[in-house]
Amino acid sequence: MSSDELRLAQLLRRLGATEEETTAAIASSMGGPFAISLVLRSAAPLTVAAAAESTGSTAEGFLRFWRALGLATPEEGTAAVPADLVDALPVVSDTTDQWLGEDGALGLARVVGSATARIAEALVDAFRVGFEMPQLTAGASYPDVVEQYVEITRLAMPAFDEFLLAVVKAHVVRVASGAWSPDVVNMSARRDLFIGFVDLSGYTALAGTLSPADLATLLVRFEDTVADVATTNGGRLVKLIGDGAMFVCESASAGCRAALDLSDRLGADQSLPPARIGADHGSVLSLSGDYYGDVVNRAARLVAVARPGTVVVSDAVAAGANRNLYGFEQLPAQALKGFPVPAVTYRLLPA
Repeated sequence: MSSDELRLAQLLRRLGATEEETTAAIASSMGGPFAISLVLRSAAPLTVAAAAESTGSTAEGFLRFWRALGLATPEEGTAAVPADLVDALPVVSDTTDQWLGEDGALGLARVVGSATARIAEALVDAFRVGFEMPQLTAGASYPDVVEQYVEITRLAMPAFDEFLLAVVKAHVVRVASGAWSPDVVNMSARRDLFIGFVDLSGYTALAGTLSPADLATLLVRFEDTVADVATTNGGRLVKLIGDGAMFVCESASAGCRAALDLSDRLGADQSLPPARIGADHGSVLSLSGDYYGDVVNRAARLVAVARPGTVVVSDAVAAGANRNLYGFEQLPAQALKGFPVPAVTYRLLPA
């Protein structure tokens, strides 16, 4: 072993790794990631069979839930299931059996898995860019960086867990406070929302001229701007879609305010290409933190109608917004893909 590998091996042993685990981690050049896993685990991981037995499930049932969380299926006989996750599953299972049912539980698991996967990637990437790379560039050895990672994780993770739970609670209150209605067969919730889509015009051509660092900066600025404008107006950024984004607001007037503000801010940012925005308002299907239905589809199609730097909205938005605050310049009827009748559309303007 090299001197760096010897130091990593010593660190892994201090953290509780067995000789077999230490040898395998060093041989696969995974000493750093394995050190983090040792700090985070509450006990030795389990095999799928042991995890299923512990939770009173079948291996097939456990794997169905495991995959819904977005986690890769472990090789048969490999101990890769975190013990603390196994400890938590009976509580989740009891709750879902009583209130949600299996389909509801799997749907919730997919949302939790998707959201936490994104959080984990953002957290690790931020540390790599903001901490690991500068340390290595400055001459620190890899074992030194890993030791600092371990200490930061040990100290910060409990507080981060509390922060994450507090944010989830705040969002539960926010969503529970919103108006909703059941669908006709009581299988899903519906909400009346302003649905907006924003698209960066000319993004593909521009992206080909940018360095990876500049492209990352552009995308972060775009996401930050959309999220800031949406939340300022009582809504939220639902998702990024390549070079675009989907956002929602609780009312047509709030959505118009957000769309105009967003168009102005993106247009004033010289680092971003011009943006086009399309929007509709009405009843949407709310499912797993996302929204579906004709209102969503129409809003997505209206983006293609808008010229760069403008906002195009449906007649439902024009009918629902405060005409004392916003102007609506009617455009020629537009044929929208997937809709049989040409749509009445308007360019949104300040009053």
